[in-house]
Formats: sequence, C-alpha cells, structure tokens
Amino acid sequence: MTRVLAAVALLFAIACGEAAPSQVGNPLTVDELKFKVMDSVGKPVYCDPDFYPVARPGGEEANATAQYPAIRAQAGLYTAIIAHEHLPSGDLSNAQKLTLYRAYKLMQALTLTQSGNDYAFEFRAQSQTSIELVKGTVRIDGVVRVASKTASGPPPCPICLAANTLIATPDGAVRVTDIQPGMLVWTASGDGRRLAAAVLEVGSTPVPAGHVMVRLTLADGRELLASPGHRTADGRQLGSLAVGDVVDGSAVTLWQEVPYTGDRTYDLLPAGPTGTYWANGIHLSSTLAG
Repeated sequence: MTRVLAAVALLFAIACGEAAPSQVGNPLTVDELKFKVMDSVGKPVYCDPDFYPVARPGGEEANATAQYPAIRAQAGLYTAIIAHEHLPSGDLSNAQKLTLYRAYKLMQALTLTQSGNDYAFEFRAQSQTSIELVKGTVRIDGVVRVASKTASGPPPCPICLAANTLIATPDGAVRVTDIQPGMLVWTASGDGRRLAAAVLEVGSTPVPAGHVMVRLTLADGRELLASPGHRTADGRQLGSLAVGDVVDGSAVTLWQEVPYTGDRTYDLLPAGPTGTYWANGIHLSSTLAG
C-alpha cells in the first residue's frame, strides 16, 4: 500500500507541473569529472608551460618522458587518462607518453571546487571557432550544467620582449634577436654589481592573435616594450606597475597597454646568481630562470 501511495503522489506531482527529483548516479573521481567537463564544454585554454614564456625545441617531448614516472605514480589520475585517451595499460611508447602528458597538462589547468554533490568550474574553453569563458557545475555522477558562456580571448601568458629590444653587452647594445648562447652580456651579481656573463639559453615563442604588451617609459628617457607578465629585476610584473612607481632607479612616467605587431617574443638567460640583464637599459629578470 505504501508503494502505491508513493507512486500516486509522484504522478500527482508530475501532473501539477513539478519535476520529479533527479536521482544521482554512481559518483566519479575528480579526474573523471574533469574529463566529463572537457568533453561537454571544450578543452581549457591556458598558459602551457612548455610554450610559455618561451618555446624550447623538443621541450614538450622531453618533459613528457621526464614526467612519465611521476604521472604514472598517481594511480587514479593515470587510470583516468589512460581510459579517456584509449592508451594501453602497459608501458607507453614516446608518442603515447606525449598524449598522456598533454592530457595531464589539461587536467592541471582545470580546477573543480566542490559544494555538496556538485563541483563548480570557471575557465576559458576552446570551442570550434572561438574561446569562451564558461561557468557551470558538474555533479558527482558526471552530469554537466552550464550556467553561462561569454566570449573571451586567450589568457595573458607571460611572453617576453619585443623583437627590437636591445640587450646590454660588453661590446655594446645587441638586438635580442641576435643574442646567441655563449655570448657575453651584462648581468648583476648577488650584491648588485654589474658583471659580464655568458648566455646560457635563448628562446622565442609565437604570440597569440591580439596579444597585448606593456609600453613603459621612465623619467630618464628609457623605454621598453614587453609582456605584462615579464618581471623587473626586483620581481614585479610589468603589468602591475603604475605611473609614479620607481623602476631601476627612475620613476615611471608612461604606462600603457598596446597591441603587439610582431609575431614572436624573445628572452635570454645569462649565467650568474641572479639571471638578470639590461633590456633597453632597464634591469629585468629572465623568464627562463628557475
């Protein structure tokens, strides 16, 4: 009798326009839920550490191999990626390790915040034709609900110096595009003294469409065009500066964001304890350090 009454009550509720409560299915792991979200709304658009701040030839492949043992040691994560990417359960080839590593990076770029039976998400997702800022939730059983989609651009990845930037060297100023490993440039010692050091590494990376740079002018006339994420020698991002701030001993008189017309940006890493150098006469940190 109780079951009959319950069934009648359910039918009455539906007839009156009230939706029957949705039953929650078997819970999935957080890693499995991330794939549910990506499959539903698109892959995250993020600052890939293998390509930003600079791309290193063969760097992604090398990191895929180097990171393989650590990724495999995370049993739940590894199982989720293997299943989603249809990879074999045994040892992987180098090409398969690259597939695994790329999926792993996507997983790290997507954050889920739990609240009861739901996990909230908000991230830039790549659709077929554009980038959108997507907000929504995924239920513990994998049901995805999108709350909003807003047209967006790429994230402000910290990509470096404009192509016409001049680097200070013992032989005079040299365009950053002409800097080669082994060349001597001016860097700073731990106590701030200027000293000559060999360049350990150089790199460049293509910029996304619509990339914005910071144009910085100091009171003493020095000027610089660089990424908002590039840091001064004392660790401040150029994008965080304002008129009146002091940079390398001189006050900022002009700070503006401008579109970048070049197709690549550049950086270098000198030997020595600080990894700093002078670009257009302004003391900066290298994004390749560390």
